[in-house]
Amino acid sequence: MKRPNLKDPNDWLYALCSAIAAVFILATSAIALVYLIVMAPSEAHVLGEGEDPVGYEMPIICGIVFTVCLILVVKDLVKRMRGCPREEMCGRYMGTWMSRTATLFSLMIFTTIVVIAPIYLLGSEITEDFIGKMTTYENIASMMIAGPEEEFIFRVLLIGLPMIVICALTHRFRFRDILGGFGTSRAALVLILISAVLFGLAHIDGWSVMKFYDTFVSGLLLGYVYVQYGVHVTIVAHSALDMISSMDLLFGEFGLLPLYFTVGLGAVLMVRSLFKIREYIPKNNLHESFDGSLMEMWERR
Repeated sequence: MKRPNLKDPNDWLYALCSAIAAVFILATSAIALVYLIVMAPSEAHVLGEGEDPVGYEMPIICGIVFTVCLILVVKDLVKRMRGCPREEMCGRYMGTWMSRTATLFSLMIFTTIVVIAPIYLLGSEITEDFIGKMTTYENIASMMIAGPEEEFIFRVLLIGLPMIVICALTHRFRFRDILGGFGTSRAALVLILISAVLFGLAHIDGWSVMKFYDTFVSGLLLGYVYVQYGVHVTIVAHSALDMISSMDLLFGEFGLLPLYFTVGLGAVLMVRSLFKIREYIPKNNLHESFDGSLMEMWERR
């Protein structure tokens, strides 16, 4: 096998890392969904009990939304890869929604570890006492809810809805833009930042103030992917991340091995992201005027 070309965003190494992450997403999703359905007759009653019950409606609604989004991602993968020549497989795959979902999933796990590691090294902790009070069924049901619910609030309502209002006041109105995929612009970048701050602040309740930092970074990643590709990608990546972090409840320490392995995948895919970011930076010096992708995106309304 030829040596990897790290400057090529469609290199086989990046495609391999993304494909492995995609396998983890599909496996984790299948395990969580099957567990919730099979164990429902004996365990679902806990969702309606306790001081702050989760309820039955939200797990069902969010489970359906997540499943639909996952089907859309898989359908796109099958459609794009069908009949693909061997020499074009890496490039074709890296352009799929599945690759973008897997890349986002891996980057969020990697950046979370990078952000929280210094917090623990400095002697602080990210508390999560409320999780310890949940049963395994409640925990996984809550993880299933988090992705669709939080993406609706922090991406659709805080980015998509303001964007269609802004567009309606300027040059166009397309209600479908509320689902994302409308592209980066000056207004979108500002809304991504605001959404990420609020996303981080929302996670302080029930955790600790230290939880703000990694959720803020994840919020930036989710916001950017939402405006570029769509909410279906962020829902699948977000939900898969939450669910894979709960696999130890079903399989003990062994269940966290894919999570740890994904940190390495995220590190490799971060290199790809950094090389892509370089395309937006002036080649000679910072006093040179920006041209190309970054300025074009910033100037868009």
